Amino acid sequence: MADQSPPIVVIIAGPTAAGKSDVAKNICAQQKGMVVSADSVQAYRSVQIGANKPSTEERRETPHILIDVADHLDSYNAAEWREDAIACIRTLLGRHQEQQKQEDITTTPAANSPRRAEILASIQQACIEKGYCNGGEEGLQQKILPVVCGGTMMYLQWLVHGRPDAMRPTLAAVEVSYKTIRKFQDDKNDYEGAVKHVSSFGKIFADRSQKLSTGDWYRLRRTLEIALTVKEKQTANEEDGRSKSGVDKMVEQLYTGQRQGSLASLGYDVRCFFLCPDDRMSHTSVVDKRCEQMIIRGLLKETTELTLSGHLPEMAERAIGYRQSLDYLYGKNQDHETSTTTATEEDAFEFFLSEFKTSTRRYAKKQMAWFRKDTDFMFVPVSLNNTEKSDRVDAAANAIGRLCQLSREDYEKELFGADSTSGKTKRENEAQGKTMKFYKPERHILKLGTEEYASALAEGIECRQSVLINDKKRKIDQTVD
Repeated sequence: MADQSPPIVVIIAGPTAAGKSDVAKNICAQQKGMVVSADSVQAYRSVQIGANKPSTEERRETPHILIDVADHLDSYNAAEWREDAIACIRTLLGRHQEQQKQEDITTTPAANSPRRAEILASIQQACIEKGYCNGGEEGLQQKILPVVCGGTMMYLQWLVHGRPDAMRPTLAAVEVSYKTIRKFQDDKNDYEGAVKHVSSFGKIFADRSQKLSTGDWYRLRRTLEIALTVKEKQTANEEDGRSKSGVDKMVEQLYTGQRQGSLASLGYDVRCFFLCPDDRMSHTSVVDKRCEQMIIRGLLKETTELTLSGHLPEMAERAIGYRQSLDYLYGKNQDHETSTTTATEEDAFEFFLSEFKTSTRRYAKKQMAWFRKDTDFMFVPVSLNNTEKSDRVDAAANAIGRLCQLSREDYEKELFGADSTSGKTKRENEAQGKTMKFYKPERHILKLGTEEYASALAEGIECRQSVLINDKKRKIDQTVD
């Protein structure tokens, strides 16, 4: 590709357990690249098993950026991740496109934050360790292929298509919103009361909050942040004697669905790929097995330790795996047909295992449906049946490598062609969805009567007792206070 062509950025998405990380590492090994993680849970330092982070050895072999960049108390959102990801991409590509017209992310508060400095320092250190540069300033001018990889759909949407029309909340608004929503949560989990409060800020916020799923505290809090920010700006204008028309215009432009600052508009040739299992039945079985493996590796123990120490990030609390674990540990996951008083420990564990698997399967289904609608993503088939893992990883990585060698014009022919591999794969994936109602969940490792099952159940019982005892003590202390 000619030097004047826009630098390529590779985006790799795919459903849970499709092999995204392995394919990304393969591409990085072939083309001198680094992985930029697009996973909202892996960004936090305290989590490991539930986040399915790469091991220390894997990260040493293939540098991964934007993993372990936030503390458990941080509210690391899609907007902040997008800015950090763009900064990483610019650094990896030698910042050579700075002279091109693009959004200046260096003017945002995050640009000078300790987190950003730590991220950029980690890139330079990785360059030195991999022999990509000598540690001097000139080392950063080498081009290293950014391979953005992850399954957090919102992160990828923000990066590829740009940020949505919601304004950036002020720090004061974020703090007030957190305290306000937390008060409603502590007051008998009063979600309806919280919605009513947010709705009081105006029709646009009332409409927004009432469209949210019941119990979606996270997005409700985000809506309140914007409402409070608007109120701040209105108050400031009134005090300064300025017209409020500017603020009114901002309010009118909220939640229109329009986006700005796409990665392509910043001067990059963006090649987006979705790793699509060729057999959804087989893939769903793989998903079930992964859930069992995570439990065997200690998901419940990790969740318990993080909960008792207060180091479980709020983002992780809402993530699949941790969320079901918390429900199990606190006794919230009993089957509605089984009373809490008569349910056995095995009943509770079985229900937890079922809920964990079901939620993971549903999320994989959602990922497939989401990306089928995104015309910027090339679907790359991944063969699951009668194929060794290393072979299918090599095949997918080689296919992506070939597509990245094409000119932009030829690449788009492959992307948009009705008879292209991508188009056929999308249609086949959607058609297979109709047969998934016949899928029968199966046990792979945690089978009744096995040592693995007995060990996992015993660990679960021990973890539940620790959490429930601690919770009971906490409630007693609150009563005394």
